Amino acid sequence: MEGQLCCPSLFVKTMKILKICLLTIIIALGLFSVSCFLYPTISNIINEHYNESTINEYDSNVDSVPEKEITTRFAQAIQYNQIIATDYFNDGKIEYESILNNYNNILNFGNGLIGYVEIPSISVKLPFYHGESEEVLKKGAAHLEQTSFPIGGLNTHACISAHSGYPTQKFFDDIDELESGDFIYIKILNRTITYKVSGSEVIEPTESSKLKVEKGKDYLTLITCYPYGINSHRLLVHAEHVNSRELESATFDEIKSHTNAKRNHYMPIIWLVIGCTAFLLIIGLIILQKKKRARK
Repeated sequence: MEGQLCCPSLFVKTMKILKICLLTIIIALGLFSVSCFLYPTISNIINEHYNESTINEYDSNVDSVPEKEITTRFAQAIQYNQIIATDYFNDGKIEYESILNNYNNILNFGNGLIGYVEIPSISVKLPFYHGESEEVLKKGAAHLEQTSFPIGGLNTHACISAHSGYPTQKFFDDIDELESGDFIYIKILNRTITYKVSGSEVIEPTESSKLKVEKGKDYLTLITCYPYGINSHRLLVHAEHVNSRELESATFDEIKSHTNAKRNHYMPIIWLVIGCTAFLLIIGLIILQKKKRARK
């Protein structure tokens, strides 16, 4: 009799262990799924906070820079821009190699940081740096060497590039949503240069003629890979400098209509809450189901 009673008891214990193991596996899979779902959002929030800290520190440090030093820094950038323009217009060899070779030191505010770009209509605020190395593109936007510095002035065409579809942060993912009339603000030292979007186009990666300087013009072009995930082409968003008179003539409604965010800045947080809520509901349902079975 004892042997016969022992078997059912062992079976019950085994079933309990299996249920616990199954529940553990389900919870682990649930946690893994939620983690995968929330990782891009959480990572983006962390990186956005880091960029905001970098920008705030930049603004704070700029306030302590003497006006004379600021003037000197801009003078170097103006000289660089003049040489870039000369190269395009004369189509000849540049005679000022020493200035071009000094590119990484011009407007360098530490770690290659030049300033930051802000696009209110798509909730973008990114620091931008010298060069296009992968190290730079992981932390912000990049100013293209051999293009003008975006400091304003005729005969300039500044180009700033950034990733799109990057797994850990939004960079230039939404610049395809920019429309003619949207404003782009470039902050360098104590200056804010305003550009207004004039259009966009998709080109081959080697089609550099779209980035050339034009006489009498002050252009800014934002660049990212396109289509997202394939990256066979480049998306260019063109903008032109808006002078103070044009800004004064623009009505409040015109500016407001182009600077209101088209995308809710808090959507990542909303998705985070939705994901956590869904996970808790799943766990709750599993526990309730387990209790019902135990009562039976």
